[in-house]
Amino acid sequence: MDQKPINNCCVLVLSCDKYADIWPPFFDFFKKYWSDCPFPVYLGTNTKEFYFDNVKQLFSGRTTTWSDEFAIILKQIPEKYVIIILEDYFIYEAVENKKLFAFLELMEQKEAAYIKLGAFPSKYDQLWPHTPLEGNSEIGVIQKGSKYRVCLQTAVWNKNILSALLNPSENPWQFEIEASKRSDQLPNPFLCVIADPGKKIVHGPIQYYCTALSAGKWMRGAVKLCKKEKIEIDVVNRPVESALEALTRKFYIALPINMRKGIDFFKNRFQRSA
Repeated sequence: MDQKPINNCCVLVLSCDKYADIWPPFFDFFKKYWSDCPFPVYLGTNTKEFYFDNVKQLFSGRTTTWSDEFAIILKQIPEKYVIIILEDYFIYEAVENKKLFAFLELMEQKEAAYIKLGAFPSKYDQLWPHTPLEGNSEIGVIQKGSKYRVCLQTAVWNKNILSALLNPSENPWQFEIEASKRSDQLPNPFLCVIADPGKKIVHGPIQYYCTALSAGKWMRGAVKLCKKEKIEIDVVNRPVESALEALTRKFYIALPINMRKGIDFFKNRFQRSA
């Protein structure tokens, strides 16, 4: 290819208009902890305009399905590689650019579909079982047949492969499950950052709070983080979860992971059809 991968990559903050109130704090965190971002930065949404330094908006121009809108946005991106970040993944540590450069070079060498950058505690490995990449102890090769070989945690994607995996009828939860099945037909490896066994939080070259919202409400931990970082959020138009809701969520998190994923899938399928 004509360009080195580090010069042919961008960041896409994927969102929609109903989460417009999340954009200011997201980009306040972004500016604070990734002020030296070397890539073009896009915000993908429906039609609502937003202005922030060095951020270009891409519009789907309609409200249809998540996958359909996503595909329209991806078509507007000229770069080969796209770092996908959802709007409620607040970055709260300095981003490791050098590591991202190395991962981009690795993707080019291996013709990889993606590298999942968010490393989770080892109990989550059953969702994306992997084996270490030969010669690289930091990166794992996710096995074919894994239920979440494809997921929407922060990752660097080959844009064309991502576009090919999208089905316009699917919501995000359906996409993760069905695209994981579709990915098994591709020759390209799906990679992930191997977790540090000493860390109990989401970590990696882009360390982010996962996630700031739960059922459309601010998570109490996210509110605490924003207060600590002196970043303003709107808790009037978007409420904060109650103490009982937080307790219920913690109980849910303690459930076996596959049970939780099944609940998520059917809950969101019901919400979409209601």
